[in-house]
Amino acid sequence: MKRQKRDRLERAHQRGYQAGIAGRSKEMCPYQALTQRSYWMGGWRQAMEDKVLIA
Repeated sequence: MKRQKRDRLERAHQRGYQAGIAGRSKEMCPYQALTQRSYWMGGWRQAMEDKVLIA
């Protein structure tokens, strides 16, 4: 995988994580492309799990 593409996917994951920590709904995902959306959702899910562990 090209570095540039990987960086975009990593950024999508980080943004999803930040959205999850902020308490935003998963429907607020800004990505339409399936791959980027999947990474965003993965970050969002990880944030939800982390929030449960912290609470």
